[in-house]
Amino acid sequence: MAAFSDFCVASVEGKVLENICQTAVRLGYDWIAVNTFLTITGKSKKKKQIAVETEPKMVKISDHSDHLLKLESRKFRQFSRITAVLDDNSSAHKLSSPEVQAYDLIAVQPTNDKTFQLACSTLEVDIISLNMTEKIPFFLGRNLINLAIERGIHFEILYSPAIRDSSFRQNTIANAHQLISACKGKSIILSSGCEKALELRSPYDVTNLGLLFGLTSAQSKDAVSKACRAVIMHSEARRLGKSVVGVIKSSELIPKKRWLLQKSGVNDDRDIPSKKKQIQKMTVS
Repeated sequence: MAAFSDFCVASVEGKVLENICQTAVRLGYDWIAVNTFLTITGKSKKKKQIAVETEPKMVKISDHSDHLLKLESRKFRQFSRITAVLDDNSSAHKLSSPEVQAYDLIAVQPTNDKTFQLACSTLEVDIISLNMTEKIPFFLGRNLINLAIERGIHFEILYSPAIRDSSFRQNTIANAHQLISACKGKSIILSSGCEKALELRSPYDVTNLGLLFGLTSAQSKDAVSKACRAVIMHSEARRLGKSVVGVIKSSELIPKKRWLLQKSGVNDDRDIPSKKKQIQKMTVS
């Protein structure tokens, strides 16, 4: 069974974030992502730069929470996440900056039709998070959403704003139904977006909220488990896609890496030609 996850915990200061993490462990979450918001605008004529104010945060859980995880044979993992609010397409390329790429998960929040189209079709991101607290100012086209799903991108619904305010609740439910109708419940994740521990709900309560948003029972459960695992896999694939393969001589390996040669059956460089001859003989015969 996939781990229960909450991929949007606000990056708040002080012990509030620690309290949120302790509460998440107690409620049954195995994975969380601490989120930092970033606004990218292209309206200024001056040179545009991204200023990431804080580095990815890692919160140390208490001994009590660690003991609870060991009793239940669970492993708690933390991920860093950055959410870029896009106001203009001209600065979207700044998402490739080293400061942004340092985060495990990259999400975008489009604010108009052009940025939504760019996020679905071009941007290398993991999550598209829509502002559900007000009426969505653009059309959620099914073709664009399906294109994003084919690219492995997931759409996010935050439930904590619906807890804070009754008007936010009404807009969140209406917008969630609109999104789920467009994507047919596929590639949806449910996150809290909580700023304090009281706004956090257990995974089973969140699955019930998913039913209220228009998801089926199976889709609601996947939205806090399997779909979140798929987001992590997409993130890893996105980063590894930019990697290269290096080749070095076996004689240049440091002592700690010599076990690689033993596992492959090669002891040193002198054994390599003989191995090739053996393979050639076997091929000819």
